[in-house]
Amino acid sequence: KQWYQRRVRGSTNMLCQALLLVGLFACASAGGAQYYVYATTADKHEAGTDSDIYIRIHGMKGVTAWFEMDLSGTNDFTRGDTDYYTFWRNEEVGEILCVEMHTGGSDALLVYKIKVKSSFTSWVDIYNTKGQWLSRDRDEGITQDKWCVDECAKDLPLTQGAWQLDSNKFDLPKAEITTLDPWIIESHEMNATDSTEDIETEYYASGYSHQRMTFTKTDGAPISGSLPFSTSPADVVDGAAVVDDSVTKDFTMGAQFVEVKAQNEWYACRAPAGKKVRCSARMDRVHIKVPFVQVWKRGSCMWFVNGFFERTGDGDLYQHIEEI
Repeated sequence: KQWYQRRVRGSTNMLCQALLLVGLFACASAGGAQYYVYATTADKHEAGTDSDIYIRIHGMKGVTAWFEMDLSGTNDFTRGDTDYYTFWRNEEVGEILCVEMHTGGSDALLVYKIKVKSSFTSWVDIYNTKGQWLSRDRDEGITQDKWCVDECAKDLPLTQGAWQLDSNKFDLPKAEITTLDPWIIESHEMNATDSTEDIETEYYASGYSHQRMTFTKTDGAPISGSLPFSTSPADVVDGAAVVDDSVTKDFTMGAQFVEVKAQNEWYACRAPAGKKVRCSARMDRVHIKVPFVQVWKRGSCMWFVNGFFERTGDGDLYQHIEEI
């Protein structure tokens, strides 16, 4: 089944691999990456295996599909030997953090080390530090295990409840502020051009102001599922970006936070004698986009998440009067 899936996925992938081997181009336009793996079997009694062995690679951008580690015409995974594999995957996972290995049989395997890189990264050495055997026979080992560059990487991706937000910093000097067209809630015209006296009326304006805020991740540690956190948002005050330290709000990474406030007021609209005016009840609107850096912690482990915070906010209801 695994062989069939690789062949079905892969007419383009196989072409990429061939072109990579002759050095024509790096297949970057295909949206994946070439991976290179040296697998060293432990130099211990019965450490080798004849079982089907699969690998997938975890990185800062995600995880690859499984690859069957099988060298045609070669008895790979023998005691103390190092075997070399190269393969194309449609997933480019960025900086490599972990490898995950799976066995399809009960002939136990003990891996000592995996040395791995992609066409976009440098080599990293990943060790089976706990000496975990792989086997479908529960008396000999476990079916699948994950080994990482360090223990902190093993706990990734960031998940709800497992990791806590330690700090959130906005790069305020790089904030982009855009003034949007105001919301017009009510508009009335008063015409006193033919009058020797002022003309005045009263009207009631009612509406809702909205604050729409989103934290969007662009780089850093991988995230799985919804990731809630509490922090103070950025805002615009007197045309400048600031942090509103007076409040703390509950956000979820990548999801829009919406705050709604009812606003209503009675206004007097007066046209001076000989004049025509338009009175409008409105809310000014502004959009801010500012980079952020977050630090997430779990015990002694720490990871960074980078991205952009965006906020589109409506101001308080007020009356604007203009002569027309």
